[in-house]
Amino acid sequence: MGPPIGLFSLFLGASRFATLAKSQCQPQPVVAPIQNVSLPNGAFVRGISMTVGSNDQNISLFASGDYNETYIYGTNGLCPDVYSSAACVTLHGGAYDISESSTDKAIGSRKYSDGFGADWTEDTLSFGSNTSLSSFGFGVPRKDFNQAFASQSQLGLGSNSSFLRALVTAGDIGTKAYSIFWGLVGGPAEKQTRGSLILGGLDKSLIADQNDNFTASLFRSSSCGSGMVVTISDILLNWPNGTDTSIFMGSQSAAIQACISPSFAGLMSLPLSYYNNFWSLAGGIPPDNKSEARSFGINYFTMLFDPNDVYYGGLTIKLQNSISVKIPNTELVVPDTYITSNGAVQTNASVRNVVINSLQSNNVNDLPILGRLFMSSAYVMVNQEAGRFSIWQANTASITSDIVAVDTQNNMVSEFCANSTGGSSTATSSPTSSVTSPPQNEESKLSGSAIGGIVVGAVGGIAVLGTIGFFLYRRQGSHGAATGMAQESELHTEDVKPPTYSMVPAGPQELPVDQYNITELDSRAVDSSRYPYRN
Repeated sequence: MGPPIGLFSLFLGASRFATLAKSQCQPQPVVAPIQNVSLPNGAFVRGISMTVGSNDQNISLFASGDYNETYIYGTNGLCPDVYSSAACVTLHGGAYDISESSTDKAIGSRKYSDGFGADWTEDTLSFGSNTSLSSFGFGVPRKDFNQAFASQSQLGLGSNSSFLRALVTAGDIGTKAYSIFWGLVGGPAEKQTRGSLILGGLDKSLIADQNDNFTASLFRSSSCGSGMVVTISDILLNWPNGTDTSIFMGSQSAAIQACISPSFAGLMSLPLSYYNNFWSLAGGIPPDNKSEARSFGINYFTMLFDPNDVYYGGLTIKLQNSISVKIPNTELVVPDTYITSNGAVQTNASVRNVVINSLQSNNVNDLPILGRLFMSSAYVMVNQEAGRFSIWQANTASITSDIVAVDTQNNMVSEFCANSTGGSSTATSSPTSSVTSPPQNEESKLSGSAIGGIVVGAVGGIAVLGTIGFFLYRRQGSHGAATGMAQESELHTEDVKPPTYSMVPAGPQELPVDQYNITELDSRAVDSSRYPYRN
């Protein structure tokens, strides 16, 4: 039996501090912008901006923690029949034309690590200011991924991501880690902002309070391929007069689990009973006297309301025993944007879009999802090598970037290797939960005797802690083991089910790895004339 868990953790902390002081340098992270991407049909759509092939074909991608491989749609359509060919290009975020590139190379069959069929090819993938992966292997899908819930090409960022692995192998980043901020998409155009995908690190300027974060182990299952499972302890309506109202109706046992999926449409999906609580408190009338209306636009299957009678406050999502993420009204109630038959993205001014998807009554027990618009108010980082993810309230007023790398132990590294762009030959690390990194300029001023004294002091301190630990162990016996059991993560639940959703009234589409079961939608809920996808 080992020493008491509390003191043992302290002992390890002291050892770890010594390790942090000797942290190795990291390459400077790569920044891929999230912005409106110009497509070959003349349309613009928001996503991760990249180019493919020798002729730099613009492609907009969604970040996917569910997939290990990257999938880029080709010119073979694969959209539901209600979409014209031009609208299909916009829906998919572009169309890779293999015949237009001189650097492509078919690589035939390959093991499907995601269980998703595709035609495999290699070509040049470029992104950021000056980063390219030549002969990068990706799949051109043979079928539609997930209709419009995650409609664009998918940048695979899973636990065995071929994309992150290629960047590490090339020396472009030091760790298979990424962080994402989707940017502001609601409100007036002048208030909307670009987002970013930081590969190999994060942007500290986008964190409202570095010490106020939720960090947990990744826990992958068939119901949450990204592994980012959180427990939501409450959801509050934030009224303009400063008061808050819980849609959980004050119940302490109403906590729900959810999966963060950066590619999924909207802010979140909610079980029907929780959504009904939201609606009864927030108010709002669906358009055209319908009992319910949903968007078939960019924020697919989220709720539509009359603009003269729609919720005008914000929303706070409280994570259990941790942080609260506040969503302002401008990111919760947004213009309804849709794709026209010529591929253009337009706004329907006759309705307002509350970006919440209510799960159907037969899906009431399914695992809810926090979608890509959650990353307009939260800043999320995933470290695949450390097996951890972190969430902060996003600082949406950030102006100047503060990019840091992340190492395999989930520590921030604030300086970069000498051969890295803009970096230096030394590095300093700090745990992701710390408020600030240690000062960098003091280390170079220490004399040899001072360094020797620090080393002797650190060794002596560790010895003292070890002695204290021994005596406490003798006194406490098995108490420490009981404490350790109490500190186990509460996130590991095996009985959650994959979410299922109703779909656009087109032919049923086969979805990846049976993650979503599609049911029929009551046609009375949707006015299909709002969305003229076809001529």
